Amino acid sequence: MSTETAATAAAAPPILEVDGVTKNFRARVGLRGVTISAVDDVSLTVRAGSTLGIVGESGCGKSTLARVIVGLYRADGGAVRLAGTPLPKGKRSRKIVEHTQMVFQDPYSALNPRASVGESIGFPLKVQGVDKAEIDERVAKVLEDVGLHPNYSTHFPHQLSGGQRQRVNIARALVLRPKLVVLDEAVSALDKSIQAQIVNLLLDLQKTYDLTYVFISHDLNVVEYMSDRVAVMYLGQVVELCDATALYEGPLHPYTQMLFSSIPALDPTNRTGVTDQDAGEIPSPLHPPSGCRFRTRCPFAMDVCAERAPVLLSPRPDHSVSCHLFDPEHGDPARISAHPEGE
Repeated sequence: MSTETAATAAAAPPILEVDGVTKNFRARVGLRGVTISAVDDVSLTVRAGSTLGIVGESGCGKSTLARVIVGLYRADGGAVRLAGTPLPKGKRSRKIVEHTQMVFQDPYSALNPRASVGESIGFPLKVQGVDKAEIDERVAKVLEDVGLHPNYSTHFPHQLSGGQRQRVNIARALVLRPKLVVLDEAVSALDKSIQAQIVNLLLDLQKTYDLTYVFISHDLNVVEYMSDRVAVMYLGQVVELCDATALYEGPLHPYTQMLFSSIPALDPTNRTGVTDQDAGEIPSPLHPPSGCRFRTRCPFAMDVCAERAPVLLSPRPDHSVSCHLFDPEHGDPARISAHPEGE
């Protein structure tokens, strides 16, 4: 985003506050009942009109956090506040439905195959008690806003392409005129050319509808293009949080640097290879490592990393990182290699 837009977003009041949120799931391994920690003490703030990008490998808790934010999952600990109002602990309320919407990864499975496009988009309005004439009018308007002719309201999902289906999902999310939209890998299932169209559409809709986004993706390039701030997650925890520009110019956490090193090079003569940081497998969330959860894959691991979990520190203004290397008592930031250029 532009510098002016970023400055305006920074001055806006918080629309979403995630304060120490924890989410666990019960599962069975053989005959034993176990607890899986999907999200562990995550705190984030998203200001009105801005976009928070959330990145990380599969299984890091991104989608679980997204479902907690929109009220599909109930947090086991902590709180989620929308425009200063805590989300209720019980059933998903009408206020949450009206003001927070979500666009899912798979554009086909997110739609009812037996419902027409118009029925799918208009259903949330019907539930809210809006009369049929207004439903038809708003459905036609939002279809035009997402780049589809109103005649598409009579089509069914199997008659549409993947990009068209995702436009329908976006239209359904916008028809209630929400304040916050959570996009969970909303472009990852699309072809690259279609991805670009949808990403640009989302940016246009953000201005038109005065939206705030939480944009979840594993594609660092798309996140950079979309986001004002970026949170990097690993095994349910935020390990780095800062402005998008600062993150892409100089990531601090070894895990973030590993993610950047895995981006394929566009130059066919300079293919990205496996580095020392890529060694090791992601630990099981059933038994996460003691102390720092990334220490089993980190080339800079120290004894203290196994003994004590790091906390978010701010070695740079408005740039937080959870790593013992930046702890004045134990750390040595000089050991962190510079971010490779030319990506």
